[in-house]
Amino acid sequence: MYGGKMDSTPEGERFVVLMLPHLAAMLRAATAVVGSQDAEDATQEAIVRAWQSWQSLRNEHALRSWLLRITVNVCREWYRGQYGVSQRRTSPLSETAGELKALLTLPPGSNDHANALDLRHAINELPHDLRLLVVLRYYGGLDSTELGAALDLPSATVRTRLRRALKLLRAHLNASADASAVS
Repeated sequence: MYGGKMDSTPEGERFVVLMLPHLAAMLRAATAVVGSQDAEDATQEAIVRAWQSWQSLRNEHALRSWLLRITVNVCREWYRGQYGVSQRRTSPLSETAGELKALLTLPPGSNDHANALDLRHAINELPHDLRLLVVLRYYGGLDSTELGAALDLPSATVRTRLRRALKLLRAHLNASADASAVS
């Protein structure tokens, strides 16, 4: 689907040509939310939904944010629905499995490895809305404008919530460091 034609009509070909430059951002956003194993499926679902709603897009200059919003919404629906229930029941390492794979390249017991695990734990402790912002910003690579468009929030609100999330992360990590220093 990514490289092929969705529709042989000129409109279908136009959609594919306009959508392809944004595919990497869609895939990064999906990876950040649902993990690397399911990111391609979520992105493919988002592409299909975008194609089905293509006629409703009024401004082609807003295509990137429109595609990212669809991608994030697909990922949210997956977690709310049967997909999320299944993931929570069958995932051997809870929701951190995808991120832990990246950590396995670090030597076990190293400070970087332990710090990365502490950070991931602290992120998981955030309220869902703040966790989604942090994951999309720092794992998905979206800036505050793209986040705002994807989540239907003003970019100033996104920046404020990111500051709040980072403050909570710092507090959690400092508390963890203090607790381990005492032990």
